Amino acid sequence: MTFKPQYAAVLILLLAAATATARVKLPHTTLDRFYLQNGLEVVMAPDDQAPVVDVQVWYHVGSKDEHPGRTGFAHLFEHLMFDGTRNLAPDEFSNYIVRAGGIDNAFTTEDATVFWETVPSADLRVVLWLEADRMRNLQITESTFKNEREVVEEERRQRFDNQPYGNVVETLYAHAFTLSPYRHMPIGSMDDLDRADVSEVKSFYDTYYVPNNATLVVVGHFDAKQCTEWVQQYFGPLKPGERPIARNYPQEPAQTAERVVKLTQDVALPAFVEGYRMPADGTPDAYPLRLASKILSDGESSWVYRRLVYERQMAMQVESEGNFTELPNLFFIFSVMNSGYTPAQGEAEVNAVLDRLKYGTIPRQDMERARNEILRDFILNRQGAQSRADALGYDAVILKNPDLYNTEIQRFMDVTPAEIQRVARKYFVPQNLTLVEVYPKGKAHPVTALNGARSRLR
Repeated sequence: MTFKPQYAAVLILLLAAATATARVKLPHTTLDRFYLQNGLEVVMAPDDQAPVVDVQVWYHVGSKDEHPGRTGFAHLFEHLMFDGTRNLAPDEFSNYIVRAGGIDNAFTTEDATVFWETVPSADLRVVLWLEADRMRNLQITESTFKNEREVVEEERRQRFDNQPYGNVVETLYAHAFTLSPYRHMPIGSMDDLDRADVSEVKSFYDTYYVPNNATLVVVGHFDAKQCTEWVQQYFGPLKPGERPIARNYPQEPAQTAERVVKLTQDVALPAFVEGYRMPADGTPDAYPLRLASKILSDGESSWVYRRLVYERQMAMQVESEGNFTELPNLFFIFSVMNSGYTPAQGEAEVNAVLDRLKYGTIPRQDMERARNEILRDFILNRQGAQSRADALGYDAVILKNPDLYNTEIQRFMDVTPAEIQRVARKYFVPQNLTLVEVYPKGKAHPVTALNGARSRLR
């Protein structure tokens, strides 16, 4: 990855972000935001860094918009949207992009389904027509539905069902939440997809893949006036959805006691994952929690990794992060223990680290490292047209404010050690925790007694 000259001065700031009052300024990005009459939101960020342009369509629909018994639809559409329209045969969409020397792909999250293309600037008009075409002209046949359903089911087998510890996080979410739409994973259920029929899939498309539920992001080397005209030409005639989109997600009841799940699986080593409930992204507490995540788990010098892997040599793998999303989600810590150590021993060490974060002193160098890592992430997210469009789309759709692209960094730089300790004491508590312990088959594991503070779930 080539570092852009205009960011050279920002590197110096990586060493200067040591105090909470440090004023960090990234190069300003000029944004143009408007809406079409059919409700389509458009965010444009022209620049002259390279003769390429990235186009993204963010549909505000993810796994949290699926109903129980009908999961996996959003991820299914990540595949179906490449399978032909009234004007294009299957695979012809990507063939246009490849012949132009570009690349295209898509991804699905709990909150959104995103389709993107990076192409030479001269092909911007073609890409806009392609995206407008599949927004309302997708052809969903019994054959394409069944084919893509098989692809999704095989993806699930490879990524989850046939991987060591592959369903541990899925188990965590199933027990951490009872009503939250995040209770199921974006990959969905094979049983749900097997029960679905093509009429249900078409209904999902007509509800969510409409201009008034989409944000178009264009970043790169292009003329904003000309792009606006093309957007109006191709997207303007599209009709908005006929059905109102309900956003009345069920509210998760407060958790009152730690929840423990014990699994026996065909794995070589014991493991555990802890999930603490935390607030939605963009809320005031999310910013110190992101800094806490950097201190605890970003890199081999982070507190949890250093404690379990280097100092105690109990674990061979440690991962930890906050799953920051549109609604409240989980902050989780996952560890695979070394032979001879139990999940309980690892959990005790994690608790010791969390107590240190809550009640001890956060060394200045660790605070500097956390801020620098946040700043690093912001800089890397500005290194190419695609990464800039990713960030802009997230700010516009999930955080509801694309202007955060230019201003949000200071919210992180203003976080103090005291705020980090405050949120640690608020969220990293036993009554907010769901714990999944994994034991290898054929090896005995301790039985957790049923009591008010530690309930065992099967």
